[in-house]
Amino acid sequence: MLDAITGTVAVGVTAALAVAGDRASKKREKAFWERYGSFEGFRGQVDEERIQRVRREQGDVAAIKAVRQSYPYVSLLFAKRYVEGLSA
Repeated sequence: MLDAITGTVAVGVTAALAVAGDRASKKREKAFWERYGSFEGFRGQVDEERIQRVRREQGDVAAIKAVRQSYPYVSLLFAKRYVEGLSA
């Protein structure tokens, strides 16, 4: 009986987290488009030298993380796209 209750609670919590995550993702996406207008608009505002330095010294993953920390409305996909688009 206790296992069934625990399982039901776990499913409920998982569903609630999925809904909250989806809402946060949509909110971040909306804020990105309002703030930058496009990927090119975002690219123009990034401190490219800093991200290049992080990439050289620590690698692509650290550079993507630096983009996301500095520009919190940027999705993981756009941060990755930005870093991969930088000249080596």
